[in-house]
Amino acid sequence: MLAFVTLFHILRGASTDALIFGAGVALLIADWKKLIPWHIPKRPLMSKSATIFVILVASSVLFFSDRGGWQDVVLLLALIPIALTLVYYRDYGPKPSATKEMARTKWLWLSLAIAMALAELFAYIWASIYKDDESFPTISILVNPFLETGIGRAVFLTLWMLIGVGLLGIWRKK
Repeated sequence: MLAFVTLFHILRGASTDALIFGAGVALLIADWKKLIPWHIPKRPLMSKSATIFVILVASSVLFFSDRGGWQDVVLLLALIPIALTLVYYRDYGPKPSATKEMARTKWLWLSLAIAMALAELFAYIWASIYKDDESFPTISILVNPFLETGIGRAVFLTLWMLIGVGLLGIWRKK
């Protein structure tokens, strides 16, 4: 799937996005084929104060910098190792089996994600074919006016990171 996303970004001319997803593909293949002998630790826990500090610093950078400026690049490069540490780990131990509610919820979220991805893909394709971003807006077209402001970027990043904290459950006690 990541390889398809990488190819999609290459075809649309988004070289930075293609590089990010391509690096993800390379990392997964290297791990799968055991090309790099590394020890991936158990799932990390991150303190609330450290998480809040990182979110405040990152949001401040986006608030005070120009969109796409060098500060954004430095911030992205600084956050990559943190993000990889939080999402790329070995999950050891027995796993509880899914209840009916969990299985139903999984399929609901999967269906919504696929529907949103297809809607975004078709909006992009139709906007490209008809040269009409207003009739067929992608999500990025809709949020761009908000993200052009420093406060918009800071708020978006804060929400994005807090959603990630919730999804990853890094504050949960084991």
